[in-house]
Amino acid sequence: MKKIILSALLPVLLWGTTYDSTLLQIGAKVFPKIALMEKGTKERIQKTVHIVIVTVPSNRQTAQQLAEMIEYQYHGTLSNYSLTCSVVSAKEGLEIKNAHGFILLMEPDENILPLLLEYAHKNRILTFSFDPLMLQKGAAVSLYIGRSVKPYINLSILKEVPFTFEYAFLKLSQPY
Repeated sequence: MKKIILSALLPVLLWGTTYDSTLLQIGAKVFPKIALMEKGTKERIQKTVHIVIVTVPSNRQTAQQLAEMIEYQYHGTLSNYSLTCSVVSAKEGLEIKNAHGFILLMEPDENILPLLLEYAHKNRILTFSFDPLMLQKGAAVSLYIGRSVKPYINLSILKEVPFTFEYAFLKLSQPY
């Protein structure tokens, strides 16, 4: 019995991160709204908010599931804007133009992550993660889920880029 359970879990342990469905649902609801709370992002939106899920091959199915959750949650409309969501590899993410948020579904030790974060910061693209360790690497926003859901914000990145959030969001958030 132990061998069966171990063999079932081995692929997950070796090749991909598992993301809890509840966590994905919360991210699907929260991340697009946070993108709208950033002043520069709002100014750059022409007609459509473009959220990009950047993933590695082992998390591709989860990324697709998250994209479907975002579509289900917003039905293609966020506030007064159209909303699109796409799933790309990290390498493809480096070629994306006019994105308003990158949701990073990858490990903090991915080789391409520093280059991807640099690209996002240079192009004023908000970066979101489900892993607080990504804040150490340079992501702008992560989620803490305990008794309540709290966004963690990376203050050094907010100053460096600079991102300017509405006061209500900053008051709600936990600084990192």
